[in-house]
Amino acid sequence: MCRRQTLFGILVGVMKRSPEIESVVRRFLAARSDGDFETVRNLHSDSDDLRLIGSDVHEWYQRPAEVVGIGEAHAVEQKIADSSLLRLEAFENGETGWAAIEQQRTFVNGDTSRYRTTLVLQLEAGAWKVVQVHFSVPVANKEVAGIELTRTLSDLLTSIDNKPDSSALREAILGTSTILFTDVVDSTVLSQSMGDRKWSDLITTHFNTVREIVEQEGGSVVKTLGDGGMFVFSSGASALLAAIGIQRAVTKAKDGLRIRVGVHTGDVIQDHDDYLGVTVNKAARVAAAARGDQILVSSTTVDIVNTTEFEFDDLITCELKGIEGTHILRPLHWE
Repeated sequence: MCRRQTLFGILVGVMKRSPEIESVVRRFLAARSDGDFETVRNLHSDSDDLRLIGSDVHEWYQRPAEVVGIGEAHAVEQKIADSSLLRLEAFENGETGWAAIEQQRTFVNGDTSRYRTTLVLQLEAGAWKVVQVHFSVPVANKEVAGIELTRTLSDLLTSIDNKPDSSALREAILGTSTILFTDVVDSTVLSQSMGDRKWSDLITTHFNTVREIVEQEGGSVVKTLGDGGMFVFSSGASALLAAIGIQRAVTKAKDGLRIRVGVHTGDVIQDHDDYLGVTVNKAARVAAAARGDQILVSSTTVDIVNTTEFEFDDLITCELKGIEGTHILRPLHWE
């Protein structure tokens, strides 16, 4: 009966992004990487219903002792030289939470592989505990299914009319927009030092402030990503004013947060409430190239705004990860 009540509460609850679960997941990943299996053990549920499903055909483990024990054995057997987190999304709904993770690992022999992990968590005595782990290795569709399958929205649109300027693609392109990304510097260290609950309260307050500034400047919140956010504007100038307002608000708050901001302008594709395309990818990479407390702006955005309204530092020429060529960026004064 209790289980039915919990499930009903989940069904009628509200699904939302969860900075608290993201913080737990970051601690979980860091503990595995560091070989801190006491922390790993504490983050798992002690229920016999705990499961770990791996990418190998035989990897289906259950109960805490087996799940954690196998994890320790794999850590010894897999000599990892470097591990980078490519993507992390976390959600909660009542007493249940889940996370989707993508990592890239480089082994001591020089081989590099990409791994995907999903976690299911539940609240136990007020703390989030992992109840299921599923590891997988991305494999090409053709290798598994024997045929190429549609992978992205752009692929789907292009397949409708096998021309780059197809009418379907034109209908999906929203038009020229300015994308702004924010990212909290050293969020993993901060969340670990503050604790999950305090970090969740802080980052929620931060994003509430950011949302107000973005909307005041005529922009919209696309999504928040745990320790960062994506925002869209119809005006390059509005995006820059919002970026300045956000940095000033973060400094004024004096809560220990520091952020980096990236801005880029171009055509975007709208997919429901999300935005896709090269413009979005470049804006994210521009933000990643910024230092803490810095606003980096692409040359495209600089060219479309009235430069007498804004003050920029000397241009920077740099490479952006995953995007060919070199790119010209301008730091924006905001102090």
